[in-house]
Amino acid sequence: MFITDRRKSKELLFYEALEVRCSLTGQEVKRLRALRRGFEGERAYDALWEAAGHDHLLIFRDIWLQVGNAVLQADVLIIDDGQVTVNEIKNYSGLYRLENAVWSVNGYRISEDPVAQVRRTVGKLTHIRSKGGHSFQIDGKVIFINPDFNLTSDSETDDRHIINRTILKPYMADIAAGYASREASDVAETIKSCIIDDPMRVPELDPSRIKPGIRCARCSAVDLSIKRYAVECRQCGHHETTERLVVRAIVDHSNLFPDASMDKKQIRWMLADQVGLRCIEHALTKYCIAIKRGKHAAYTVETHYLEELLAIKQYKSRYEKKPSQI
Repeated sequence: MFITDRRKSKELLFYEALEVRCSLTGQEVKRLRALRRGFEGERAYDALWEAAGHDHLLIFRDIWLQVGNAVLQADVLIIDDGQVTVNEIKNYSGLYRLENAVWSVNGYRISEDPVAQVRRTVGKLTHIRSKGGHSFQIDGKVIFINPDFNLTSDSETDDRHIINRTILKPYMADIAAGYASREASDVAETIKSCIIDDPMRVPELDPSRIKPGIRCARCSAVDLSIKRYAVECRQCGHHETTERLVVRAIVDHSNLFPDASMDKKQIRWMLADQVGLRCIEHALTKYCIAIKRGKHAAYTVETHYLEELLAIKQYKSRYEKKPSQI
């Protein structure tokens, strides 16, 4: 079973919020595409596990670990009795070559070495094994999820660490034959004790780049019909309550400026003064954690994911339209 959720990284959330609220540079567009492609590959990998079945396994997805002084990220850790399997997922496409431990695509060298990444994770897991007093084997594979990936390699050693799409299903079926009993659960608990929050820092953002205003949640258009308790997009017809709109602005602010607190003035600025201050104050009080109270109240959020925040705070509005009404 999946122990952890598959979530967008802090960096991907940053660039997606930035894309809606300003013009991206060429480098930012390239980075956003790469992050989205990676996340799509991970989702495709998860779907194959759903088809293969994983009820008798323990699977960590997308976790950060603190192992001694080292910090590492693991796309997937699969635990059954006697073994921990590391899967590093890559959504590469094109003609790749691995020669003399150097990776290249279409003749151009790339900086990443996926096999070295998975070996590093395997090496750090030996420290976790010692820490918990466990006895298990460790295996590591790079999963190339994209069917349009082709690799020519001169290294049989590195090839042993590579699984491409054509053999991925039988590979998963072989792992799924395993079973996680109490021994595997103990290993999972040791790994849990090493999990930390995403430590990556997003680029520092100049606030002047942000274009304040309200935008459609579906198509990002700015041509909206603004009513007292809701807005409706004139381009695509999407309907959104004002409360949800404000919460979306709060989450955008938290993703664009993750190390900063927020106040009513900042959210009002994000919305270009198109939403009343009372509505903003209500949303900040209901959906955020107050870190400073009084005249200069400041807030933070407990999650950077919009739908999760709405669920935690039990969002419900009588002005919300049913899908059949939109």
